[in-house]
Amino acid sequence: MKSVAKLGCFILFVSMLFGICGCTKSDKEAKVIGVAMFMSHPALDAVLENTKKELTQQGYIEGKNVQYIIKNANGQMTSTSGISSDLASQKLDLIIAVATPMAQAVVKNAKCPVVFAAVTDPVGAGIVKSLQGEKSITGTSDAWPYEDQLKLIKQITPGAKKLGIIFDPGSPGAKYGMTEIHKYAPAIGFELLERAVNSTNDVYAAAQDLSTKVDALFLSSDNTVISGMAAALKVAKERKLPLYVGDSGTVEKGGLAAVSVGYAALGTETGKLAVRVLKGEQNIPVYISKGTEIYINSKSAELMGVQVPDEVTKKATKIFTEIK
Repeated sequence: MKSVAKLGCFILFVSMLFGICGCTKSDKEAKVIGVAMFMSHPALDAVLENTKKELTQQGYIEGKNVQYIIKNANGQMTSTSGISSDLASQKLDLIIAVATPMAQAVVKNAKCPVVFAAVTDPVGAGIVKSLQGEKSITGTSDAWPYEDQLKLIKQITPGAKKLGIIFDPGSPGAKYGMTEIHKYAPAIGFELLERAVNSTNDVYAAAQDLSTKVDALFLSSDNTVISGMAAALKVAKERKLPLYVGDSGTVEKGGLAAVSVGYAALGTETGKLAVRVLKGEQNIPVYISKGTEIYINSKSAELMGVQVPDEVTKKATKIFTEIK
């Protein structure tokens, strides 16, 4: 009996010692989340920022009961596989993969649940088989509202008839986008002239070629082309040619205007999905954002020689007055 009593006292002493050292139950339950970013960009950065903010609001506080391991491919396709493998080798509770190329790489190797974010066409990209989600994979889609975007272009530049599109044919997002553009452009009154690019370095030449043949340029929803925004903007300023984009972050970087998904709100929705997954929920449907926010860059409009109608500026969610 004395031995049992001594053992009990020893166990109690060890338990108290661990409590003093900070090895509490809450520490044992701390979550480790891997974050795989394809690139830094105002829109994608807003997604991550607001994903973490939503997790914090729901009780997952960084440094207390959640740790983030953040990796960024910096727009390099060749880095996505290595980042995916690195995260797969670690003991993680969840991986948040931001943008299509990163999500594609992550789902191939992940050994834990995955929540993707800002993926245009998750089914077409092979990330999920259905928008109803899968056992351990769900996420948010930022599919651009192409019909509304084309209508905005016509409203701002009603005289534009020939619209130049620059896109990467190897991108699932661009494939989805081109299908949508072809669906709506004729009825809105656009003749399309297209230039395919295989790398960001090709964007300048494509924009130069189109600039003498079209009334306006439109960049597709793929990371290859968006990464070449500065090159396209250079041509647009030189030629006084309207340059349209489809997301708020690229408007901030010099695009004339866009009907955009709200990327801060998309981050919030991504955070909500992450919380549900961390709590053990499975088979969660993919969240599809409805882009209704109008963004304008008045500095770009000035440089491109465009007067944005008052009826458009009055509806704008935000008007950027400089090029970031």
